[in-house]
Amino acid sequence: MYSHPDYLLSEHLQGVEQLSSLFLSEKMVRLADPTLLDNVSHWIALFHDLGKSHAFFQQYIQSPDAFQGPPALKSHALLSAVILAEFLKEQGVDEFWRLLAFLVVKRHHGNLDDWLEELKRMGEETKTLLKRQVEAIDYSVLAEQMMFSGLGQESVWTKDTWLAWLDEFFAEARSLRRFIMSWNRSNDSLTPYLQVLFLFSMLIDADKSEAGIAQKQSWSFSVRKEVPVDLVLRYKQQKSWEKTALNQLRERAFQEVDKAPIDLCQHFYRLNLPTGMGKTLASLHFALRLREQIEQQQGVKPRIIYSLPFLSVIDQTANVLKEVFSANGIKEDHQLWLAHHHLADIRYTTRQDDERYDVDYEAAKLLIEGWHSELIVTTFVQLFETIFSNRNASLRKFHRLANSIILIDEVQAVPHRYWLAIRRLFAAMAEELGCYFLFSSATDPKWFPEAVSLVDERAYFQPLSRVTLYPHINEPLTIEDFARQIEWEEGKTYLFILNTIESAKTFYNALLDEGIDEKEMTFLSTHIPPKERLRRVMAAKNGEYRIVVSTQLIEAGVDIDFDVVYRDLAPLDSIQQAAGRCNRHGHRKGEVHIVRLTDKKRLYGSYIYDAIRLDITQTLLKGKETVDEGQFLQLITSYFETLAARMSNAESERLLKGMMTLYFDGEKAIDRIPVSHFRLIEGDGEKINVFIELDEEAADVFHEYETILRLSDRWERRRRFAALKSRFSQYVIAIPAKVDHKPPIVNGIGYVGRDSLDDFYDETLGYRTKSEGLIW
Repeated sequence: MYSHPDYLLSEHLQGVEQLSSLFLSEKMVRLADPTLLDNVSHWIALFHDLGKSHAFFQQYIQSPDAFQGPPALKSHALLSAVILAEFLKEQGVDEFWRLLAFLVVKRHHGNLDDWLEELKRMGEETKTLLKRQVEAIDYSVLAEQMMFSGLGQESVWTKDTWLAWLDEFFAEARSLRRFIMSWNRSNDSLTPYLQVLFLFSMLIDADKSEAGIAQKQSWSFSVRKEVPVDLVLRYKQQKSWEKTALNQLRERAFQEVDKAPIDLCQHFYRLNLPTGMGKTLASLHFALRLREQIEQQQGVKPRIIYSLPFLSVIDQTANVLKEVFSANGIKEDHQLWLAHHHLADIRYTTRQDDERYDVDYEAAKLLIEGWHSELIVTTFVQLFETIFSNRNASLRKFHRLANSIILIDEVQAVPHRYWLAIRRLFAAMAEELGCYFLFSSATDPKWFPEAVSLVDERAYFQPLSRVTLYPHINEPLTIEDFARQIEWEEGKTYLFILNTIESAKTFYNALLDEGIDEKEMTFLSTHIPPKERLRRVMAAKNGEYRIVVSTQLIEAGVDIDFDVVYRDLAPLDSIQQAAGRCNRHGHRKGEVHIVRLTDKKRLYGSYIYDAIRLDITQTLLKGKETVDEGQFLQLITSYFETLAARMSNAESERLLKGMMTLYFDGEKAIDRIPVSHFRLIEGDGEKINVFIELDEEAADVFHEYETILRLSDRWERRRRFAALKSRFSQYVIAIPAKVDHKPPIVNGIGYVGRDSLDDFYDETLGYRTKSEGLIW
C-alpha cells in the first residue's frame, strides 16, 4: 500500500506523525489541555491519509494516466476524515474536537470551508461513494502496515468496523449539524478559530514537508539554530558613523531600547521614533533580547518575524540583515534568516557540520514558504493573510507564529477597517499561542493602548527641527496654476508627490511648459517597470536629478532626501511619511508644502482617499501657517484619536463573527463575512499585467518565458518559471483594465515588444494609457 509513488503508506503516516509531534514539542501554547491537544494532533497525523488504502487510489498512484474511473472515486481525504471522527468517538473525544479533526483532515488538500456546510454535504450519494471505497480495501495488508505504525488495535482494521463507522457517521450527521448551529449561536471566543488554524497548519506542513523534503533530503531540515543576542551590538561596533547631532540622537534611542525592561507577562510593545532614527536596528536588537529572555525563562525558542508593508522596504531591510550577519562572520544560511514575499527567489542554502547544502527547487520552495528559519523578513500581505485566511498555501506556516516575536514596521499602513479585528485576534494569539508583538512607526496610531513604549518618544520628536510644514490648503489649485506659482531656489532639490498617476504626468508636463529643463527632472510611478524605477530612485539619491515628480510610491521606506517636498493633500499620516523624505539627515532646514490640487471637478486626493481622513487632516491643519517637526507627534496623535472615534468598525465586527463561527468560506451575510473575504489591500478595479520589453535583457527574458510555456511537463514549467520570476517581474507593470489603449495579450500577459514600444510606452512617463492617434 502506497501513499506516493514507491513510498509505503505506513512510512508516510509515521513520518507525518513524527514531524507533527516535533512541531508541537517546540511550542508552549495554551490552546487546549496539553494531553488532549497532543492526542488529537497525533491521531490527525496518523489518520489523515488512511483513505489512500482503497484499491481505486492504489491503482491511480501506480499509474495515474491509466486510471479510468471518475475522479471522486480515487479521492481519500473525506474517507480519512469520517473514519477518524468515528475512531475519536470511541476514544471518548467530544463532538467539538471530533468535528475540528474531521474538518482539518477533510480539507488538508484544499482550503478550509464553513464547517456547517461540510456536514450538509453528507448525503446518500456521498455515502455510496465512500462505501465503494471501504469495500475496495485489503484489510489484511492495511492491518499489517498499521501494526508497523504502532496502531495495533486489530478491531479497527476490518471491513465490518469501517462499514459500521460509515453508517454511524451518516446517522449522526443531522445531530452534528444541530450541534454546530447551537455552538455558532453561543460562541464568543476566537480560541476555536486559532485551534482550527493551528491543527490544520501542523498537519499540512508535516504532510508536505515529509513528502517534499524528508523523503528527498539527507540533512536535518527541522533543526533549530542559535542567533547571537549581541548580533546588532557587534555590527554597530564595527561601524564608524559620523558624530552628528542626529546620529547622537539615534544612538540615544538605541541605548534606551537596549536598556528597556522586559516583562514576559507583557506581550505588546511599541517603538515610536521619527523617520531616519534607526528603528530597524533598534527593533531587531530588542527582539533578540526578548528571544533570549523567552528561551531562558520558558524553554522555547521563538522565531522573529519582521513584517513590512512594501517590497521596496523589504529589500532595504534584507540588505541591512545581510550586512549585520556578515559583520558577525556568519555566512549565508537560510535556516538563520530569509526574506519571503511573492517575488522572492526560490533559493535555500544552509550549513550543517561545516557542510553547505544547496537545496533543490521543490524542497527550497517548501522551506521558504513554510518559514523554516529563525528570522523571517516578510510583507504585511504574507503575515496578515496567514492569520486571516482559509487558504491551504497561506495557512501552512501559521503554526510557526506560536511563541514568535512579531515585528510590525510602519504599523500605520494597516487599514483602519481591520483595526478592531486585528486587535482582538492579536490579543487571543498572545494569550493562547504565547506570541509577542512590537509595533514600530514614525506615525504610531496607538491602536494597542496597552503596548509598552520602549522609548520616551517626546524626547526624540520635540528636539527635531529638520523640516517645517507649510499648509497651503485654503484654496484649491489646478495643476497648471500650481506649476506657475512655484518659487524655485538655486541649489535646492525638489520632490513633488501627487495623488494619481495621471495628475503626476500632467504636472510633469506642466513643469516642462514652464521652461524646466527635462534633464533636471525624473518621473516615478507604477506605470514604469520596477527595473527602470529603481534606476531612477538610485540616480536621484546620487544627486543626478534636481527635481523628482512622483506618486505616493516614494513615501514610505525609500531612503531618499530632498531640500523641499510638495505634497498634494492626503491623510496626515501620508503627509508625515512624505516629510520623512525631506532633510532626513538634518544637514539643513527642510520645507514641506501641502497643496490642494483639483481637476476642476473634485480634488485629486478624493479619488483615492476616503473623505473622513481628508476632512480630519484639513481640520487639524486649517489656520496653521507653519507646523514645526517638533509638533508632529502631538498633531499625529490628535489625528489618530479623531480617526478612531469617527471610523466605523462594522467590517471588523462582521469578520470577527465569521471567525467565531468558523465561517471560513461562503457568501457575505448581514451579520458576518467569511474569513476568505479578508483583503489587506483593497483593489482599485481590475488590472491587466503588462510586460514592457524595455531593453535587450527584457527581450531575452520574454523569449525564455515563451520557451518555458512550451514545455510539456507542468512541474518543470513551474520550476523553470519560478527561477525566472524575479527577473521577469522587473519588466511587469499593472494597468487598469478599463484604459483606452490596451496592449495585445501574448501567452497570457499584456505584451509591449521592442518594435511597438513607442506606441504604448513613453520613455519618461511610462505606459501610455491613451492612444496618441497613430495611424497603423
